[in-house]
Amino acid sequence: MADEENRENRVIPLGEVDSLKVSIKFGAGKLVLISGEEDVFKGNFQYDKSILKPNIQYEILGETGILTLSQSIKKDLDLPFPYKNRWNLKLPSDIPLQLYINTATYSGDIDLTNLQIENFYLTTGASQTNIIFDRPNFTDLKNINIKTGASTIKMLGLANANFDKMNFTGGAGSYSFDFSGDLTKKSKVNINVGAAKIVLKIPSNMGTKIIFRNFPASKLDVRGFIKINDQTYISPEYGKSDAELDIEIKGGLIDI
Repeated sequence: MADEENRENRVIPLGEVDSLKVSIKFGAGKLVLISGEEDVFKGNFQYDKSILKPNIQYEILGETGILTLSQSIKKDLDLPFPYKNRWNLKLPSDIPLQLYINTATYSGDIDLTNLQIENFYLTTGASQTNIIFDRPNFTDLKNINIKTGASTIKMLGLANANFDKMNFTGGAGSYSFDFSGDLTKKSKVNINVGAAKIVLKIPSNMGTKIIFRNFPASKLDVRGFIKINDQTYISPEYGKSDAELDIEIKGGLIDI
């Protein structure tokens, strides 16, 4: 039988810091993350099992704020279903962020629009996740690193992320990479998956090179690209701008 539903609201002013590191460890449930006010973290936590109570810690080390959100859940803990576990998080919009998210089986809407993301790391089990950059990232994003199990992940507006490098590792599942937006520099993408469907959405005017590793050339259908060899394809605009995509793919069933 479910415990009484709990709702917690937390507001944490950041204080005098130049950057913020956010670590999120979330169990099974629903995670929603968006941008909020300039120098404040806000969180709404809903749960109906006492074991799901969030542990929230904030400290300042030097000029960096360290925000840690976690749940005291052991991997072998068997929670009877149904139960409620939902986090609604608002991250500050005016400070550079290092964002680390580690989840179990969950559903997530991670909207990074209007944030200053410097590094983004996501590790999930079986999950369904939407990751959104609706506007250009306010700072240089050095790394996007995603590791997932059997999942469905959609990434929207990736050119707006302003990233140097993205590494994506996945098991069986369905993964969509939408590179719409304002690409301002050369960005590298490595995708390594198992038995998964990969969908790439690349604007026709974006300079792009794609290299396919360990994939039968006879099964490739790369519409709108120029074939260089059995593994390498380029768009007509590739080599004409400093803002380009270099993509390498290993595994998966591919639709471009």
